[in-house]
Amino acid sequence: MKLSPQTSRVNLGMMWTWALWLFPLLCKFSLAALPAKPENISCVYYYRKNLTCTWSPGEETTYTQYTVRRTYSYGRKHDNCTTNSSASENRASCSFFLPRITNPDNCTIEVEAQNADGVITSDMTYWHLEGIAKTEPPEIFSVKPVRGIKRMIQIEWIKPELAPVSSNLKYTLQFRTVNSISWLEVNFTKNRRDTDQTYNLTGLQAFTEYVIALRCAVEESKFWSDWSQEKMGTTEEEAPCGLELWRVLKPAEADGRRPVQLLWKKPRGAPVLEKTLGYNIWYFPENNTNLTETMNATNQPLELHLGGESYWVSMTSYNSLGTSPVATLRIPAIQEKSFRCIEVMQACLAEDQLVVKWQSCALDVNTWMIEWFPDMDSEPPTLSWEPVSQARNWTIQQDKLKPFWCYNISVYPMLHDKVGEPYSIQAYAKEGVPSEGPETKVENIGVKTVTITWKEIPKRHRKGIICNYTIFYQAEGGKGFSKTVNSSILQYSLEALQRKTSYAVQVMASTSAGGTNGTSIHFKTLSFSVFEIILITTLIAGGLLLLIILTAAYGLKKPNKLAHLCWPSVPNPAESSIATWHGDDFKAKLNLKESDDSVNTERILKPCSTSSDKLVIDKLMVNFGTFLQEISTDKSKISQENNLGGEKNEYVTYLVTPDCPLGKSFEELLVSPEIPPRKSQCLCLRMPEGSCPEAKEQLLFSDQCLAPYHLCGEEAPNPYLKNSMTTREFLVSKKLP
Repeated sequence: MKLSPQTSRVNLGMMWTWALWLFPLLCKFSLAALPAKPENISCVYYYRKNLTCTWSPGEETTYTQYTVRRTYSYGRKHDNCTTNSSASENRASCSFFLPRITNPDNCTIEVEAQNADGVITSDMTYWHLEGIAKTEPPEIFSVKPVRGIKRMIQIEWIKPELAPVSSNLKYTLQFRTVNSISWLEVNFTKNRRDTDQTYNLTGLQAFTEYVIALRCAVEESKFWSDWSQEKMGTTEEEAPCGLELWRVLKPAEADGRRPVQLLWKKPRGAPVLEKTLGYNIWYFPENNTNLTETMNATNQPLELHLGGESYWVSMTSYNSLGTSPVATLRIPAIQEKSFRCIEVMQACLAEDQLVVKWQSCALDVNTWMIEWFPDMDSEPPTLSWEPVSQARNWTIQQDKLKPFWCYNISVYPMLHDKVGEPYSIQAYAKEGVPSEGPETKVENIGVKTVTITWKEIPKRHRKGIICNYTIFYQAEGGKGFSKTVNSSILQYSLEALQRKTSYAVQVMASTSAGGTNGTSIHFKTLSFSVFEIILITTLIAGGLLLLIILTAAYGLKKPNKLAHLCWPSVPNPAESSIATWHGDDFKAKLNLKESDDSVNTERILKPCSTSSDKLVIDKLMVNFGTFLQEISTDKSKISQENNLGGEKNEYVTYLVTPDCPLGKSFEELLVSPEIPPRKSQCLCLRMPEGSCPEAKEQLLFSDQCLAPYHLCGEEAPNPYLKNSMTTREFLVSKKLP
């Protein structure tokens, strides 16, 4: 059958209409979120109060209502309990109350969860009320000792009112001493017909205070009541227990006697409140019991002064009820050697305890004495000790040791009555970061090396065992470096540094808890090392020495040339050609005489003997350029004097010089081999006739010169003394007599 196009279009339109109508329903169904199924259903029957059931609701995204459906009276009745997720406190719990609860009874419980998207129901659970019954805790009435019975206390209590009459009750009694945190438990059952609600706790310590707590439960139930309020009681007093003795040996005194500090304490497990009125002590040499000495003490420590030999010390304690057993201890002789059997020992932390373990090579030693005290710099240590038997480890609670304090722990092996050599270590109950870093300084600064030294941190500031040191150093503006060394090293040499560079360095001390840096210090490497300075100095000194040796060798080989280089020859003015410039007449005037004076032996000029010389020479002219000028000046003045005549004054130019013989020329004077020893004479140059005698009378005196100038030098005048000659001019009147 063939459908028309119009009919096909109508069918297609109907299909689209149904699709649009079903689409919201399909979306709603796909987006539906049913509540989580309740699980872990648990019920408790609070006797004569209510039946409460709880469950795990699961994760909820929308409002959910819970309904607990119960059947009871062995399935004959049923009821419901409703709660919802809006009540946050009770959303996973629901209770059924009296009078719809009967005991004994069996019931079923199932939980139904419902939200806007649907309903889901948990699995059904079955409950017997006696098996889930929970009673009130019992009330302890008294805790007291029984007269005449040692180490026992009797506990009395009141049975819970809301407890099944038809069921037996089981009890748990827990107890501890007042100074302990560990509880001990005792379980027992009371018959429902028993009217005596008491229990005798035995095996306790004498005269010790105990803390007691009690709880109960229906014999068939798995739920216990809460613990009762704690009650305290004390056992009866009895005679003291035996003591534990220990000693601290001190160095012998000058008189040979040795102080021994005697320590004692109650053994572990001894009564806490045990009363002791006093202690009886007696001691004697090991080989002579006749020298026994007795004394009484009420407190410790007690110091005994014993001899150098071995001793036995005994002690008992007493109170109003009796005396304790005797405790004895052997004190070894001064020269006695103790045995050693402990090979290695270590300490470690385990949870809240400090555990010390050791290994021994002596298998027959099973008793050890543990001794510990804080290692402090200033305060005297407080010694603690404790014996250990049948074990090679010792444990102490961390709260009994102070945190961040270092403890010295020693273990003494004890074989019968002898005490062996101890093995000691240091340990911390709790470690921390050091409170300060090490004090650092630098030494032996070189070009590329330096030594860093530091001091140990004081014990009170360490707060732990120093495991290593770390040296941090950095060049100015450069990259930092570090070196780590173990705790036994207190200095370190840094190498491969840069020459003439500033560095900063600091040292960090580390424990297992962390590290602390010390103060930062600065230093600068050297430009030259001592070796380099010595090498340079040696090379320079060697060069100078080699130069001196070569110079000396050259001088020995050519002495005249070396002498000429060191002391050049001085030209002799007398041998120069200046004398030839004035002819023979000038040469005749230069006559020198050599002085015979044995003290000074110096050349001086003597006055001329020629009557025509009118000039007085004051000083020897050495510079011949100046001498020629003076000679020309003399001639011009002489001619001027002859021309002027009359009463006019004359200018007389003279040279003052030491001894010079008159009548000799100046040239002869310079070359004269003899100079008579006179203290002061004058040298006259030629002057006009008739004027020299008057000048000699007026200007010169018979035995002295006008100016006693001396010419220094043993040979001819030094030509290098240029301008050393001075000239003087005098006004001479012609009217002089």
